[in-house]
Amino acid sequence: MPRPERVALYTIPAERPFVDDLAAGLLATAADAMALARTLVLLPSRRSVRALTEAFVRQSGARALLLPRLAAVGDLDADEALGTFAEGLEEAPELLPEMPALERQLLLAALLSDGGPAARFALAGQLGAVLDTLTIEGRRPAELAEIDAGGLSDHWAKNLKVLETVWRRWPAVLKAMGRQDAVDRRNRLLRMLARRWRRAGPGHAVVMAGFAQAAPAVAELAGAVARMAGGTVVLPGLDLALDAAGWAAIAGGEEARPADTHPQAGLARLLAAMGVAAEEVQPWPHRSDAAGSAAARRALVAAALAPVRLAVRPAVAEAAALAGVQWLEAATPAEEAAAIALALRQVVAVPGKTAALVTPDRELARRVRVALSGYGIAVDDSAGERVAATPPGALLVALASAVAEDFAPVALLGLLKHPLVMQGGGRLDWLEQVRTLDRLVLRGLRPAPGLAGVRARIAARMGDRTHRMAPADRARLGPLLAWWEGDVVPRLAAVAALPAEVELVALLAALRQAGEALAGETLWAGVAGRALAGRVEALAAAADAVPMPVARGEAPGLLGAMLTDCAVRPPFGLDPRVAIWGPLEARLQRADALVLGGLNEGVWPSSGAPDPWLAPMVRRALDLPTLERRVGFQAHDFISALGAPEVMLTRAGRVGSAPAVASRFWQRLHAACGGQGAAGTLLPDAGALLTLVRQMRAATPGVMMGKPAPVPPRGVRPTRLSVTDVAVLKADPFAFYAKHIMKLAPLEPIDVEPTAGERGTAVHRILQRWVEEPARRGDPAGLIDEVLAGFGERPALAALWRPRVARMIDFAVALMLADEDWTAKGAEQSGAIVLGGVKLSGKADRIDEGEEGYRIVDYKTGGLPAIAKTRTYYDPQLALLALMVASGGMEGIEAKPVVALDYIKLSGGRTEGKVQAAIGKEGRDVALVQAWIEGAKADFEALAARYLTGDGAFEAKLHPVYSAASKDYDQLARLVEWLGRDG
Repeated sequence: MPRPERVALYTIPAERPFVDDLAAGLLATAADAMALARTLVLLPSRRSVRALTEAFVRQSGARALLLPRLAAVGDLDADEALGTFAEGLEEAPELLPEMPALERQLLLAALLSDGGPAARFALAGQLGAVLDTLTIEGRRPAELAEIDAGGLSDHWAKNLKVLETVWRRWPAVLKAMGRQDAVDRRNRLLRMLARRWRRAGPGHAVVMAGFAQAAPAVAELAGAVARMAGGTVVLPGLDLALDAAGWAAIAGGEEARPADTHPQAGLARLLAAMGVAAEEVQPWPHRSDAAGSAAARRALVAAALAPVRLAVRPAVAEAAALAGVQWLEAATPAEEAAAIALALRQVVAVPGKTAALVTPDRELARRVRVALSGYGIAVDDSAGERVAATPPGALLVALASAVAEDFAPVALLGLLKHPLVMQGGGRLDWLEQVRTLDRLVLRGLRPAPGLAGVRARIAARMGDRTHRMAPADRARLGPLLAWWEGDVVPRLAAVAALPAEVELVALLAALRQAGEALAGETLWAGVAGRALAGRVEALAAAADAVPMPVARGEAPGLLGAMLTDCAVRPPFGLDPRVAIWGPLEARLQRADALVLGGLNEGVWPSSGAPDPWLAPMVRRALDLPTLERRVGFQAHDFISALGAPEVMLTRAGRVGSAPAVASRFWQRLHAACGGQGAAGTLLPDAGALLTLVRQMRAATPGVMMGKPAPVPPRGVRPTRLSVTDVAVLKADPFAFYAKHIMKLAPLEPIDVEPTAGERGTAVHRILQRWVEEPARRGDPAGLIDEVLAGFGERPALAALWRPRVARMIDFAVALMLADEDWTAKGAEQSGAIVLGGVKLSGKADRIDEGEEGYRIVDYKTGGLPAIAKTRTYYDPQLALLALMVASGGMEGIEAKPVVALDYIKLSGGRTEGKVQAAIGKEGRDVALVQAWIEGAKADFEALAARYLTGDGAFEAKLHPVYSAASKDYDQLARLVEWLGRDG
């Protein structure tokens, strides 16, 4: 039987542009301009308010128009949105001041005990969302306590207990503060407004439109609006073709669970909450002149996406249904993004046409935004950009990171090079000093902690003549030290003075002070700066009300978490013809062409972030929104988006290194129509588009380079070199050319951990001192401690190394003491000799004297050179040092022949080490040793005549196996382009 009361309930089908048809109807039914202006239109979100405003402009024909009052009741500040329509309600005793969101999150974080501040803050945000859901759905703490946790795993049961405790105590916390949760306040306000309108209408038209599902309080208000005089409710995309049996199947009952994944499930719940039946919904009687799609397409999609057990209508593909629908399956997300960007660009090239990408995949949205920027299109991305990712936000996070890491090199340079630091005329001078600090001071091992540690490193470099540095670079250190003390340290003083643990409010104040000292007013300028200022001010107010101690090391993570959920959206400068929307933001929006991207399972429908508080079983027991319900909502969004005149569906076949599974929406619709479709007039043909994108992205074959062999003039060829460079000259002349003629050298990495090379240097230094300081020979442990103290920035590493270094030293010392045939004459002795017109210099680890002559010892803490390499003079270092000793070119060593050349391997492991003659077993034969030394001399003279005093070409990789040590220059030689095909 028909209902006795009036119910004004309508729907605009999915194939029609919702906001345009709604605006056309409101314009047609308004008695006059003032009646329209007095109308209140309640919408789900602020973006839908903007969409309807733009629709009124389109439908008014550009004539002057007084818009109705548009209010987004889905927002938490509903009383502000409703304005005078809620007048008098906000003073009601049941409405208390709203609890600020950040203050609430800090309070909840204080109730949690697991994890650091950043983890607790993020977890508190999720906890607040769960409390909001429970409040919105009208659940009580007692219902949570009644749930049997016996079937839950330990962590779910523990979290449920924490949630129950917090929820039970939370009302008392709010009462003590005289505050109210925002969602609770909104619910109360909307219910009070519904009661008021049920008693007496507002005396003007009220339209509630665009709700595909709603919270109980919103549904109660919608029921009141539909029944009151002058009230109208307009629903989006209700399927009028579904009969009573279909709606009953969706709702479920005693014998069957509700079909939550059905596209109409959200609307079914809304209608049930309003107390009306689907049969009472009428088609909206007004149509705009905006283009839509064919009703056959909507019927096809609705049938294809219905759950199998509820597919009461066959999904029959008609030609009209497929007109304007295309499929594009790219190989990778990058290819998909390039195709989408090109498609959107082609649409907006048509005057007056608009296009949008709809996707829940934020990475795909980012890729498309970047690709569109290459076409000069600044796109409106509904998700905006996180404050932490903007330059001002990144500067504050970089400051926090520098503080947390005690101004370690990487964090310090990231801060000092930030684009906002020292903006203006002084930035070039600032960057010049920062680059000097980077290149001359912060390379290699980490300095001591803090700003003082950097100062000490600069001062040490000024006085350390053993550190290789060009005279011009050494002259820069004095001004650098003055700049550091005069410019940098004062600007960072506020954060450098922070204690190991600091209150959050004090941390924020110090970061703000240091940020302003570095960037000035630029830090707070522009849209991002203003958003950051507002966020920091809100955080400071919340931290002042709710104290929160933070360790310095936890500051970056906490600050990043606090800036993550605050988005920046530029208000101007964007192209109005193209947009990127998430499925939620796309509701009620309109564009001439849509691309539905990222149609892979887990993305669309989205699997959603896991809820750490409520297990799926608990959600079902409390009748809270579940994953199945989310799928139903997104299915409705998918159908609505397919109502655009032209649609392209896209997905990537692979994501990362694994194949991707197509979305269930893609699969069902594809099965229903066999993948058929037809291009429209705006979007390009999908096949041709993909071909074009692949052609654009295909690498252009370059000219393959041959093996380099430069021939520099004689005047630039060096005639002084170290014995360690001879091996490079012989095996890889091009690397020698790059280093000594082009003067190219790789920079040391920044903030490197000490390696085996540093450990080997320490061992050499200890053994040198053992030889040079006879008084200390009885105290090798003391020598070890003194040398390892040089690793003061890494005391834990020095302590870890000490046992192994001690075993190395013990082995070497034991050898020297046990070998009565040899007496140590010097350690780390420097010398020089002129051979073939070239002056060679070098340093011997140790020189021993015996009855027949000298022995040169080379300590190796790594691997020993291959005997074949030394015999063939690809490692002639010891032979060349022997020539220096024999000729009297070694400082403090009398000229005598060298009769032995030994490597001593120091491993410090189970096998403490071993002694190996340089040329193998024959190395004990004096005649063979001296013959090898003479052969090395002749070989070097030939090398010098060819490369250093002659005109020889410096060919790359003459011996690839023995030139592995010179790999620093492989990229310069473009090795991969010719190695293996150079004959």
